[in-house]
Amino acid sequence: MNTMLWKEVQDFNFDNVSDQYGFSTRLAHENHWTLYFTQIAILEYKKFMFLAATCNEMVSPSEIVDIVWHQHLIFTNSYTNFCNLLGKRIEHIPSTHNRAEFEKFQKAKELTKELYEANFGTQPLEVWHYHDELDSFELAKSKFDILKLKKNILTYSAILSFPICVLIFPFLIKIQNPDFLLVYFTLFFLTILSLELYMQISFRLVYNKIKSNVILQNLSAYELVFLKEDKLKKVVHGVVNNMIDNKKIRILADGKLELLDRNFGDNKYENCVIEYMKDYIIVSYKYLCYAVMQKPIFEQLQKAGYRIRNRITASKEFAFILIPIMFILGIFLTIICSRLITGIWRGKPITFLVFAIIVLVLISIFYINRAVKLMFTYVIPYEFKKGIAHNRDMYNDWEWKYFMYGTLILSSSFVPIVNNANSNNFFSNDSGTSSSSCGSSCSSSNSSSSCGSSCGSSCGGCGGGD
Repeated sequence: MNTMLWKEVQDFNFDNVSDQYGFSTRLAHENHWTLYFTQIAILEYKKFMFLAATCNEMVSPSEIVDIVWHQHLIFTNSYTNFCNLLGKRIEHIPSTHNRAEFEKFQKAKELTKELYEANFGTQPLEVWHYHDELDSFELAKSKFDILKLKKNILTYSAILSFPICVLIFPFLIKIQNPDFLLVYFTLFFLTILSLELYMQISFRLVYNKIKSNVILQNLSAYELVFLKEDKLKKVVHGVVNNMIDNKKIRILADGKLELLDRNFGDNKYENCVIEYMKDYIIVSYKYLCYAVMQKPIFEQLQKAGYRIRNRITASKEFAFILIPIMFILGIFLTIICSRLITGIWRGKPITFLVFAIIVLVLISIFYINRAVKLMFTYVIPYEFKKGIAHNRDMYNDWEWKYFMYGTLILSSSFVPIVNNANSNNFFSNDSGTSSSSCGSSCSSSNSSSSCGSSCGSSCGGCGGGD
């Protein structure tokens, strides 16, 4: 192995500090990858290109590596510089899917694995084995759409109320009010308590199944903040508060913000805020918060978080927990609706019954929504917090402290501004005083170009060029 060349390949940086939509940000944003997996995919791409440069035979990438390769080809200057470093122009050779080429590319894949293991050890499965890195969660896909079932639970309950009413009619007419409602709501709340225990235990079992997954293990603090809060503005609050604490931003008497330090650092989120504020003398935080949430570096957190959440909620393991909960609550809804139908048919007073149904429906909707989110708003964050509490380095880091305690640790002078930004009225006419005719964008000039697709399995491999 040419260790000197490999060291240079490792040190090659695809990003510039000032890039607001550079290589790694674009890669994560367009593929909805986490920050960790994006860096792992880039590292594996570097390993592949190193093998391609040092081997005289054809080698072939995985689908994940090929996505990175396609992205790098767009950044023509960077790709040219990288190939110059490798000492060889690595050509991308697409597959035409004929039988002869299939055998050639299959041999290339086998050779790639042999060379990889000889130089770098075992290939990480999430990059080299799976077509989709989240398949490494090893969660089977459910036949049921939990989110669709959740939306239609009231409709299904109303429809089933008529046949249920016919079945239990003799029983319903024997129970007088208010005894029915008293017994009904007692059983309902006891059932809710039982379901809560069942849900807590079941979700922890699912988490224990996937907790060793490297993608889940390496979620960033801000990715976890979004997963827990389901609000991107919460991430922005943490970023800006840290900049205030570090004297990069100052809060003025009228609640506006002034940028004090215009120098870019290693934190891309802060760089994005700096890039936006550079063109303003002062700026309203409400407008700043809304503006930076539209930038790819922040959108990536949302896209990656939703993708992980959707993969877990679409699994059989998740469905096995949620379907019984929805079924039991649906039964309670059909019973009380059956009571309403019986009361109308018999000409009995139904005012209290209607009120009770409204309360029950609201409680059921709230509880089902909570059940769908509990894995992400409580179970996963709670397990992470237990690990952070015993890690001094993480515990003292601002981002992880913010994940642990949330808005409780925001600066007292910043809290009223945050509360104002959290209001529904996100726009303000006095957004700031600009020193130029227009605001700046966090996207670089390259952002207009994109690679919306990858060749996937149709990419066969590469050969040496000039």
